[in-house]
Amino acid sequence: MSAENQHMVLLDRARAGDRAGMGELAGVVWQRLHPFVFRITLRHDVTEDVLQETLLAMICGVESLREPQRFWPWMYRIAYAKTQDAFRKRRRQASVERVLQDCCHADGEWAGADSLLDSRVYAETLERVATAVERLQGRHRDVVRLRCYEDLPYTEIASRTRTTPQRARVRFHRAKASLRTSLACSI
Repeated sequence: MSAENQHMVLLDRARAGDRAGMGELAGVVWQRLHPFVFRITLRHDVTEDVLQETLLAMICGVESLREPQRFWPWMYRIAYAKTQDAFRKRRRQASVERVLQDCCHADGEWAGADSLLDSRVYAETLERVATAVERLQGRHRDVVRLRCYEDLPYTEIASRTRTTPQRARVRFHRAKASLRTSLACSI
């Protein structure tokens, strides 16, 4: 039996609810996608995380796959999207860490704090804000990051998000309102 026929048989078994077939299909997918993902990430730990997320998406969505013959393109799209999500997550974490490093001493105290309590409250507030920003809708989150973290003007934000400067302003205003609501609810 050819490899193409083998994966189609496994796919049919997995779609029918056969757990063993799903397990075997996951093994085949892992083997085939590992080199692809590793070439993008160049890190074994990130590759493992991305592949786990990809397999989870496959397991959750394999029944809804309309065209079984398009299985591999579907899997590659999922893997690529999960890779991009991992990069975004790393950038978010790095930006929060940069902000914390900029405003804190080496011992973790806030540079403008009168006491240890003030520095801890400030660091906790920064963490809450970063978490609230992560929960924003994608377009709003992007505008907040570009405006607040990268300090870009609305014209540059508009060109990066493929919109107009007025639309970027509106999105930033709505994102701030959403952040206010989110932070007020979390107190």
